[in-house]
Amino acid sequence: MVAELIIVDRWFPSSKTCSNCLAYAFFPDHTFTYQRPILIINGAGGVGSIAIQIAKKLAKLNVIAAGSRPETIAWCQKLGADEVVNHRNNLAEEIDKFGYQNVDYILCLNNTDGNWQAMTKAIKPQGKICSIVENEQPLDMETLKSKSAGFVWEFMFTRSMYQTEDIAEQSNLLNELSQLIEDGVIVTTCNEVVKPIDAQNLRDVHQRLEKGRTIGKIVLAEWS
Repeated sequence: MVAELIIVDRWFPSSKTCSNCLAYAFFPDHTFTYQRPILIINGAGGVGSIAIQIAKKLAKLNVIAAGSRPETIAWCQKLGADEVVNHRNNLAEEIDKFGYQNVDYILCLNNTDGNWQAMTKAIKPQGKICSIVENEQPLDMETLKSKSAGFVWEFMFTRSMYQTEDIAEQSNLLNELSQLIEDGVIVTTCNEVVKPIDAQNLRDVHQRLEKGRTIGKIVLAEWS
């Protein structure tokens, strides 16, 4: 899926919370080198749209987003992506077009299985791949061994589910995000608001999401 669906009564603040928190959690949890390249797969999605902004504005990375249609390319560029590559082509060849033999970091936000081979080829030796999308088949970790590259998962509810020692960081992340939004550093990824909340609109929006061609976040608001 490219976009997200949020169902809320008061849509504006709530439409930001989940994808913001998930995208933002990835960056404080890991160490990055200034101006190194990061590849964000599914840059036009709800999480990707936030991740592009954080990677560019806060982590100060060179952002390569993956998108294939003119509208998704324009969306990623608008949010701060330095380059946009076509994920339907060979990703290693795509990033090479922009002068990158490989990338230091990859954030996978869509189809971990389908992108695995391309990611392991594109990642730099000692680089790091992170995914939020569960795999359906075993992932071949041997492809990362010779590169001493790392693979990690990011899951928004890990701290609360396991009551980790740093559980307070969840609250800190939300507070920091709220301030970034109020300061205008991070902008909403809401691209469409559908009203009212009813069975027909819910079906229609889900059908659009399943086609994987929507952009950003769709908000279904106000009960009929």
